[in-house]
Amino acid sequence: MASLEQLLAIRTTAVDTKEIQIYDVLVPAALEAKLSALVKRPIWQYGWRSNSKLDRFCFWHAHFAGGDENSRTSCEASLDINPELAPIREYWQLLKRTHLAGHEPLRVYANSHTYGVEGYVHVDNNDPDNYFTTVYYAHPTWERNWAGETVFYRRDRDEIIAAVYPKPGRVITFRGDIPHAARGVSRECAELRVSIVIKSHRKDLDDSVKSPKAPPRVRSR
Repeated sequence: MASLEQLLAIRTTAVDTKEIQIYDVLVPAALEAKLSALVKRPIWQYGWRSNSKLDRFCFWHAHFAGGDENSRTSCEASLDINPELAPIREYWQLLKRTHLAGHEPLRVYANSHTYGVEGYVHVDNNDPDNYFTTVYYAHPTWERNWAGETVFYRRDRDEIIAAVYPKPGRVITFRGDIPHAARGVSRECAELRVSIVIKSHRKDLDDSVKSPKAPPRVRSR
């Protein structure tokens, strides 16, 4: 039987949430309102899958800018020239000034889930060092019994290491190679669970820098 020290060591190794950063007061209320208004427009198409070869069911999706999951080309120019994406551009400029300083956007899109729409465990990219996913929860309200958490797994996908409540206005950034899933919303939920997603990488990754720079610590709402 393993000793207490061995069990603690195993648990510490298995659960490393330092790679998942959560920010609750990063986006100003005025920008929150603009982003919420954007995702209420008729932008959605049904039929998207995180993994087109493995996932059985689809969810709602809206593409804003960038290429596919293998793209390493900045899509910032596409955000700049499309006036309909002004709230997304403003949001990206905010991220560039804070914890994504030195990054460039590769893909920008939104996903949404309703009751009965599933999310599957997947990774966004296999790059362990320089591919990051930033999720912003754009729905204006959320109730604790509506479920819809974003769950993260160990890389062997055998254990949940974190579950993030989809609080409106919350931003989370994590490495793209961390397995994760958007859990389905409950029967109680009659709203869209909406996430705006930006995939990015550092333009000049230094070997000594292995994670996005965090902004000054702020108090949660």
